[in-house]
Amino acid sequence: MNPDRILECMAEMHTLTRLPRIGWIMAGVPDPESVSDHCFETAIIAYMLAQQIAEPVDMGKVLAMALFHETGEVRLTDLPRRSAPYVKQFKRKAEQDASVDILGGVAESVLPLLEEMHELETLEARLVEAAEELQIIAAAMYYAKENRGDMSEYRRDAEKYDPLGIGPAAAVAEVVKRRLGEYLGEKPYWELGYSRHSVADDRAKG
Repeated sequence: MNPDRILECMAEMHTLTRLPRIGWIMAGVPDPESVSDHCFETAIIAYMLAQQIAEPVDMGKVLAMALFHETGEVRLTDLPRRSAPYVKQFKRKAEQDASVDILGGVAESVLPLLEEMHELETLEARLVEAAEELQIIAAAMYYAKENRGDMSEYRRDAEKYDPLGIGPAAAVAEVVKRRLGEYLGEKPYWELGYSRHSVADDRAKG
């Protein structure tokens, strides 16, 4: 055991408590949740969902996936969804490499779990992914209820929510979708920040 190395990892992971979720900032939310908040709530939601299904679930794997799934953001920061067309091709590799450097020698057993979550082939991985996406649309619902920022964009997210075969997640998402709609009313959504005019886009259209 190397206590200095453990403390170094602890200090890096602590960064996530200060790192805001950038998408909420872009939506105009004052003092939005941190990445750590997001991970914690994902773990809580995943735990609750797991209690509602009959299949046996490895809760150790579920909680580790949920709590560590944003490890790469310690060094890469939180990138908003509108950055995806520009960074998606290398983002996963960058997150993997960052996670190895952050957790190496301290919590390396988490690394294959993060890969498992990405592949979505196990019940635990699907459960955590469904919980993470449910956390996002639920947070949008909370912000809409509190009139914090413009949550109209997340009406579409709620409509497109994929529970990945997790029945309880689908049921809760339906309630979230209904309540989000009630809080938003007829408020229109302006797709600011998503138009693309790159040469590559023009070629694709041609």
